[in-house]
Amino acid sequence: MAVEQRPPRRRVSQADVAKAAGVSPTIVSSVINNKSYGSIRIGDLTRQRVLDAVRELGYVPDPVARRMTGHTNRLIGVFTYESVFPMRAHSFYHEFLVGIEQAAEEADHDLLLVTGSRRERQPSLYARGSNGLRLADGGLLFGSAENTDEVVRLTKEGFPFVVVGERNYPGIEASYAAADYRRGTAALVHRAHELGHRRIAFAQSYDDPVPGRLAGFLQAKADLAMSADDAPVLDLRTADPWAEPEVQGVRAARAIVNSGATCVLLQGGFWLDEFWAEASRLGVSLPHDLSIILLRSEERSVDGWPVTELDIPRNEMGREAVRILLQLIDDPTLGPLRRRLPCGVREGATLMSGPRQVPAST
Repeated sequence: MAVEQRPPRRRVSQADVAKAAGVSPTIVSSVINNKSYGSIRIGDLTRQRVLDAVRELGYVPDPVARRMTGHTNRLIGVFTYESVFPMRAHSFYHEFLVGIEQAAEEADHDLLLVTGSRRERQPSLYARGSNGLRLADGGLLFGSAENTDEVVRLTKEGFPFVVVGERNYPGIEASYAAADYRRGTAALVHRAHELGHRRIAFAQSYDDPVPGRLAGFLQAKADLAMSADDAPVLDLRTADPWAEPEVQGVRAARAIVNSGATCVLLQGGFWLDEFWAEASRLGVSLPHDLSIILLRSEERSVDGWPVTELDIPRNEMGREAVRILLQLIDDPTLGPLRRRLPCGVREGATLMSGPRQVPAST
């Protein structure tokens, strides 16, 4: 028995609404967009007929057409350059997404989550040849491995977007909502110094997109008049900074212990357990002999010790990015808009008082 093939359902148009309501398409457009055209005046009864037809036919405005006519969709696009969308709470980027969602809801906007293509090693916003965010009024970008060429292309297209996190791109000035890593890191160095630490190291394990953490360390070093020996920058970078935590943790522990530091600031801590074990094997009691500060919000604990961490305002960064984007959508002449939000401290137990300073004999 042959199955009857039904033609695909056609999208209801404004012309369909006009025909059902017995009015012109211009009147339908005026009612739907709440906008007057010239000398057209629409009575209450006519307006109600149009609205009734819209409801009965299930008419939904075409977002592309609305963009072409200068209207907004109240739709915010979100794209991440991470390998997967941060839907799980343990993801570093999840709290950004929560803040974005909260701010969008408060502003009565919906979110369009754009995944791009995940077939290649790096996700692409232009995987299908055009801007994947184009149906939205503007877009938010985040992730640590962004494609600079795509960001430049977005700018040239005049598409409003905001980066969650501070970024500098060649030849363009992008808007962003970022954490003030520089001040936050400098404040932690000052705190360690106040606790008696006189040899404080910075362990550089990867290249930051914007080196705010390192800049903050160097700023505090200058403020406290510390020498290069007393405030060493230990270069632990490798070709693949995320591979083999056992090897990297052991290597980091040996370099830090050999530096003579009594406090170390770590850029990241994915090899922290291996580092801790190797330092202990070398005879260093952590955190009594060596205090640890993690410059990345991970809420880590190691060997029962909650790690003292720089508290990155991830939720507020997401919320602030939405606020900035709505400003840019409302007034495209603005920009770039850039805001750095203060970091806090997650009070752990791995930053302890430094060794007692023995007064010089007289």
